[in-house]
Amino acid sequence: MSNGMNDVLNKEFTEEIWEDVNGYKLLDKIKVFIAGDSTACNYPHEGDNNRYPRTGWGQVFGEVFDNNVQVVNCALSGRSSKSFLTEPNFEYIEKNISKGDYLIIQFGHNDCKENDQSRYTYPNGTYEECLKRYIDAARSKGAEPILATSVTRNLPEDETLIPYCEAVKALGEKENIPVLDIFTLSHNQLMNEPEKHTLMYMNVEPMDKRFTGYADFKKSQYYETGDKDNTHLNIDGARYVSRLAADELKRLNHPLAKYLKG
Repeated sequence: MSNGMNDVLNKEFTEEIWEDVNGYKLLDKIKVFIAGDSTACNYPHEGDNNRYPRTGWGQVFGEVFDNNVQVVNCALSGRSSKSFLTEPNFEYIEKNISKGDYLIIQFGHNDCKENDQSRYTYPNGTYEECLKRYIDAARSKGAEPILATSVTRNLPEDETLIPYCEAVKALGEKENIPVLDIFTLSHNQLMNEPEKHTLMYMNVEPMDKRFTGYADFKKSQYYETGDKDNTHLNIDGARYVSRLAADELKRLNHPLAKYLKG
């Protein structure tokens, strides 16, 4: 991928732009679209804006499926369920999703920012209303929505995401929509294996030996300075969360489970 979906803003989001930005076309396969935030979105791993090893779980979600499925990751950094609705990426989903496809909907991290009314939503009010927009967009095209709770922050005392995750589960039950409970699974690891869990986030040392096997790491903005970030995932954490999502599909006996590798 070249620069990632985050670089495509304020323009009509066409299939040609998608191909240019992501380096591949929409294919005649079952497509799994993802609407979400910076915990899911694509990050460039080469070029002038190299962010390796920062990786969204949606960026590597395609690795868990066989060749029958194409993951179309439309997640955008910094967006909430409210602000994403104003983006070309949402319009792109509406235009391109079709019968037999799926839409995974995961927000929460930016919905809780009370000081920013362009993004803030109330868990049992405007958050549910916004999530319903995605559900309706998928269903109107004959596609199936899938809700997902947020990835936990690597902060044991932080409870800000809990009301949003509870709202997602309640909406799933109300609308008869499967819910991938990523929050509970990732939070359990945080509480039970805190040292291991910390390694999943962008807590990266300068010239971190864990990532030197990737040649372009030396060209990353994090190579010399490292990073201390308890929200965003590194590539190991992204793959871990993508496997959690796959495990949830299996637990739910979801139709997509039969296309999972292994």
